[in-house]
Amino acid sequence: MKTVRFYCFWVIGFLLVVSCTGKPAQRETTAFEQPSQEQIPDQSEGWKIIEALSKAYGDDPSSIGDFIGSPRCPDFLEGRYFDGNTLVLQVRGDTLRARKILEEVSGSKAFRIEMMTDSIFSEKQLKDLLDELNRRYNALPEGKLKANMMMWGSTLHFIEVTFIRNTPEARAEFSRLLMDSPAIRFSGPEEPIRNNVTGVSEAHGISLYPEYIVYADTASAASFILLNGSNEAITCGEHYFITYEGKDGQWYELPINTFAVDIAYYVAPGSSRQFVARLYPEVNSNASGRYRFFYEVSLESRENIRMMAEFRLTNNYEKAKRAEKTPIPKTTVKNYVEAPKEDEQTVYQVVEEMPEFPGGMPALMKFIRKNLRHDKAEKKERVIIQIVVDKKGNATNPVVLRSTNPTLNEEALRIVSLMPKWKPGRQAGNNRNVKFVFPVAFKPSVQSTN
Repeated sequence: MKTVRFYCFWVIGFLLVVSCTGKPAQRETTAFEQPSQEQIPDQSEGWKIIEALSKAYGDDPSSIGDFIGSPRCPDFLEGRYFDGNTLVLQVRGDTLRARKILEEVSGSKAFRIEMMTDSIFSEKQLKDLLDELNRRYNALPEGKLKANMMMWGSTLHFIEVTFIRNTPEARAEFSRLLMDSPAIRFSGPEEPIRNNVTGVSEAHGISLYPEYIVYADTASAASFILLNGSNEAITCGEHYFITYEGKDGQWYELPINTFAVDIAYYVAPGSSRQFVARLYPEVNSNASGRYRFFYEVSLESRENIRMMAEFRLTNNYEKAKRAEKTPIPKTTVKNYVEAPKEDEQTVYQVVEEMPEFPGGMPALMKFIRKNLRHDKAEKKERVIIQIVVDKKGNATNPVVLRSTNPTLNEEALRIVSLMPKWKPGRQAGNNRNVKFVFPVAFKPSVQSTN
């Protein structure tokens, strides 16, 4: 039987559609390894058990599944997950006694017990470890280790940390500066990955140029300009990859953070878009030489084109400083305008590192639940709030984007005024002013009955 592995990664995903001739609907991301449509298990019986345990042991009886670690939850119950159709409950200690209690509380025997030992880590243990890891990560100064960490989260029995470059030195630095635990596993490429793929710099009137032909080998980012000189709109996103020429004449992938927000940019005919690609010099120690930037675009006719722009890195810093911008043919895109320079008031929609509430999204939701007054809600309601997290981490300019009950708007906005400082959003190594969207969920007051 195939095991459905559960991941709870502390990353935030976004969906954004922008017209290039324009925040995203924000959601907390939980990643799953999904079975195929033909193999979707019937877990309905297990969810009935989870619902019964939630009502008996959870802090909020109306919140299904949130009972592990609750003060009302017995100490012997440390986790739960599904193995196909079967609900598995993680138990420490006397499993026979635990099964009897859980059968009585849930009114069912349709679950399996997994006995916890010193070598098997439970959901509760992993959650506590993740909370501590998040705390230490937030307190860690900016540097090579932080830049190298792409994402981290829990699988069934371990915490998995994904590096941009998963080297022995990176693992040792993580253990020394953040956490040394047998519950942690590491992933990510350790050796260079050969990639001799090529693309085109021009097709159907669509062109891709590096803003500068040469950058210093210490540059944190390189920028590129996509020009749409075709007769139809094109769609592009945030995903890209970079290759470099090795000493053997072969091309290899430059390790970068491959986690990207889900975005669709529409570039109308005669329009352009500027793209900034991070080079991660603190992680890669980039050498002088030839590099290639790859970016995929889609035509309205659904044809996909892999665009490629070649550029160079150099250790001749005077040469890099004197580098001139790539001349843009005026006939390619008649109304091409250079992107305006940013100032202190510039607000970004999306950046490479989005703002983060201390402790991540789970901590933000907990903060809202703790501080929210529910006396005005007669049923479940939602207010969608947008804020700007400024360069210093302050939550500013709160506005209501959408509301199911306008009488709750003032209370939702009050929550923003109570917030501590966030971790600011970052682009190309610098703090930025960034918009952020989150829901405020209201629940009706629980009325006692005689």
